[in-house]
Order: sequence, then structure tokens, then C-alpha cells
Amino acid sequence: MDSKKALFPARFFFVLSGALVTCGMLSFFIDHAVSGQLAAPPHEFRFIEGDLKKLVALSEVFGHGTGVIMVVLAVFALDLANRWKVGLLLGTAFGAGLMANVAKFFGIARYRPHAFDFSLSIWDSFYQWFPFLGWLSQEELRQSALQSFPSGHSATAAGLCVGLCFLYPHARWYFLLVAALACFQRVAFRMHFPSDVFLGAALGMATATILLTYGRLPELVAWAESKIRKTKATG
Repeated sequence: MDSKKALFPARFFFVLSGALVTCGMLSFFIDHAVSGQLAAPPHEFRFIEGDLKKLVALSEVFGHGTGVIMVVLAVFALDLANRWKVGLLLGTAFGAGLMANVAKFFGIARYRPHAFDFSLSIWDSFYQWFPFLGWLSQEELRQSALQSFPSGHSATAAGLCVGLCFLYPHARWYFLLVAALACFQRVAFRMHFPSDVFLGAALGMATATILLTYGRLPELVAWAESKIRKTKATG
């Protein structure tokens, strides 16, 4: 585990997180134009068709809890050397997703594109600061339509990507590509504005990188792995 941690390109992911934050801030000025193009029927990305469109649609699973579990089970079943390190993937993916949900709850409620009236200014998509204050008294705040900012799927996909890059650094380009597709799906199918996705991915990537470098996640997983292997050896 120490060798993997030493080889982990934390600086790369921190820089990439910063770049995503910059893109997210700039995207506020194109949110209306991009998502507004998708507001007319058929209410989804109209510029690709066929198998490519299906690929984008299916890529959502990389940022979904069920998809994370499937990836973890695949690693557990196929990679005997790393099967007990799957806790890294669970920690980075769900830790990143949790941070996005905390940001939704304690930050600002925002309409999803499919629920927003594009005759209004993009700034009107932001509904209310600190949604947790009205969580019990305002039913609309508990509905998915007002939980757009930031994107939890994008954060989860970015966190899972970082965890996979930690275990399999030689395939970093592939994990980044799949995570990017998962993020694109959120915009293409009108679940999030571009800024939601960029900032959600930045939050997820930074969270996962911190867990792997400054947190105790690798050490905790290594400790659990040693206990499991010792139990199997003595059993």
C-alpha cells in the first residue's frame, strides 16, 4: 500500500480539481445557453443518436451507487491481489458523493434544468440558500427537482475515478474518460447544468485525493486487509 501511495499523482488530481473549479465558475455564464438548447422536446441531447447516445446514457452507472458496487465487485472477483483493497474504492466514491450531498443540504437549492423555466435568468435557477433550514417545513426542498447543485453523480464518478487510479495507475486515461462520460450524461439528459457538473466533479476529485493522501484511508484499508488475511491464514 505504501508503494501505491508513493506513486499516486496527488498533485495531478489537485491541479485538475482546480481546473474544474475554474471551468465551473465560467460555466455559470453558459449554463442558460447550453441547457436551454436541451429544453425543447425531446428533452435530451439531440446531437448524437444510436449507439453513441446509448453509451452516454449507460455511462451514468459510473456515478451511481449501484454502479460503484458493481465496479467494486468486479475488482473483488477479478483482481485477487487487490481484492481486499476495494475499501479504497468504496471510501473515495461514497466519500465524494457524501460531500456533494452535504454541499446540497447546507449550500444552496437549485432547480434542475428539466424543472427550470428558461424564460427566466439563469440566476433564478438558484432557489434558496441553506436548504436544511427549511427541509422539514418546505416540501419542495426535499424533492429532486431542487437538488441540482452540485452534481452528486459527478462527484461520485470523480471519486471512483481517483480510487481506481490509485489501484491501477497505468489505466488512468481510461478511468478519466469514463468519469468524463458520466459527467457529460448529467448535462446531456438535463439532470444538471454544466456548472453543477464541473463543480461536483471538482469537489469529488479533491475529496478523494485528500482521503488518499492526507486522510487515513489507505492505512485503514491496509489494517483491515492484514486482519482479514491473518484470519484466513489461521482459519
